[in-house]
Amino acid sequence: MSQIKFNFRASRRNPAAEALRSIAPHLGFAFLFSAAVNVLFLASPLYMMQLYGRVLNSRSIETLASLSIALALALIAMAAADAARGRLLVRAGARVATRLGPITARAALAEGKGRVGPALEEVDLVRRFFGGGAAATLMDAPFTIFFLFVLFLLHPMLGLVATLGAAAILAVIAVSRLIEARRDRRIAEGAQAVARTEAGLGSDRGEIRALGLDRGLAERLAAEHDGVGSLKLAAGELSASVGATARFCRLAAHSAALATGAVLAIDGALAPSAMLAAAILAGRALGPIEALPGALRHARMARGALDGHETRLDRPAEAAPAVTGEPLGGATVEVRRLVAMPRGATRATLRSVSFTIRAGEVVSVAGASGSGKSTLLRCLAGAEPVKSGEIRIDGVDITAARTSALTGRIGWLPQDMPLYPGTVHDNIARFSHAWIEDVRRAARRAGALAAIDALPHGFETELEAGAVNLSPHLRQGVAFARALMGDPGIVLLDQPTAHMDAAGEVATLNAIRKLKADGVTVIVVSHKPVLATLADRIMLLDDGVIEVFEDRDTVLVAMRRQSLRAVTKTPAGQAASVPLAGPTLTKSPAIPAVAGGAAP
Repeated sequence: MSQIKFNFRASRRNPAAEALRSIAPHLGFAFLFSAAVNVLFLASPLYMMQLYGRVLNSRSIETLASLSIALALALIAMAAADAARGRLLVRAGARVATRLGPITARAALAEGKGRVGPALEEVDLVRRFFGGGAAATLMDAPFTIFFLFVLFLLHPMLGLVATLGAAAILAVIAVSRLIEARRDRRIAEGAQAVARTEAGLGSDRGEIRALGLDRGLAERLAAEHDGVGSLKLAAGELSASVGATARFCRLAAHSAALATGAVLAIDGALAPSAMLAAAILAGRALGPIEALPGALRHARMARGALDGHETRLDRPAEAAPAVTGEPLGGATVEVRRLVAMPRGATRATLRSVSFTIRAGEVVSVAGASGSGKSTLLRCLAGAEPVKSGEIRIDGVDITAARTSALTGRIGWLPQDMPLYPGTVHDNIARFSHAWIEDVRRAARRAGALAAIDALPHGFETELEAGAVNLSPHLRQGVAFARALMGDPGIVLLDQPTAHMDAAGEVATLNAIRKLKADGVTVIVVSHKPVLATLADRIMLLDDGVIEVFEDRDTVLVAMRRQSLRAVTKTPAGQAASVPLAGPTLTKSPAIPAVAGGAAP
């Protein structure tokens, strides 16, 4: 029975263990109702004994009516207890799923695409274990001992026969479990071999066919899959054989109990009514034992799902210290020797970047395409893993802090402005239960309120895949409003006006001015010089390192001088201009040495 025990000894911070602890009262009351169901079951054999022992002898209709009423009340009570137990178990499963579902989906999203569905299916597996009858069977199994005890009270031989039948069924289950354990290991090893082979073929770009390996590899893969399939087929056949054998043992024990009762009745050691009652009790005693293999199988699957959740959900808690200190409003950003290499990149996009941004400061980040501007903002937002270095916000190292600790504190507008299935309200509110007034306020601050209100269903407009039913500038407005939701202390804007029309640009500029007036730290990436005029300082990136990080006026004056020199060197009849973040930008000798932020 060790397979049906769940691990309640896990850390208190483990969500899976906490979910199980939360349903302990449900399981306790369900077990009490199971006891009531099994005790009340005795009403049926007792009614039969009284019917044959008293009613037939006395020929009393009144006695029959009284016994029938008592039986009806007992059966009603038993049905009510059984229904209450079922409701408790169903609610226990739903409670576990409700508690584990959101955090499981969040952890699966962090692992990567395609992981959410399988992870939530594991949650449903636990729910089905409690609500699908397996848990009720396991609760009925201990009462086999109670019914065997009653049979021993009727006559020791009856108890012995039923006990031997139960022992035979348990022996079949134990032997099958040993065979299944070995076969399960072989199936797991075979599945891992198939996965390794497929992983090795995942990087193929045509070499397999060119080298003439496709036929041999295809046959090998098919053979490995067939091997695993054969093991699973054998496991299914064994399960069917175990069920048939357990059913045979139960029926044989039931018949043996009936035959033993008949012999005892012939010898006068047992009343004929007790013989029939013994047959009913033997069937009840052995019924849960017969159903035990299937219930144990479901229990092992649920246990495996919970073990997987403990591993998945414990990982963030073990690696992340809690963020402490004051709220991050108008926070200081400190970056020290930051190195970042995005997924799939062959070289670092940011190389030993260090700088400090004061609380309430507006910084414009410029540079040629591919210089690392977007990667820098992704690292500050926590979306890009940091290879080395530190990112501190008000002294807290966010490279080690849990991402959930930063929720609502940092607002981020990514360059690709992703929106997700749901309503406009859901996307701005970050799929939380936010008040509509707060959502409208964020949209108003982003300058998108009027455009959203003009939609057919306003904030309740459902977004199609990729939000293609919104115009590009409105998609950017919704994403900007999402970044401003919750009054964050730090706002990261990556190309905030890339898809805006003239009115949208004006609204975005006004929003940045308001953020600056409110003392919010703003870091904005843009190729448009107009946004640089709002900045306190300008950072110029070149090939993953900081070339310049100086006051706005210093940088703009140097840029004008560089532009004038370029014009004087241009042949007659041609015009020259050097954009603030164009690909030809180089550091001007007129710019003073980098202070407080250049990469060492």
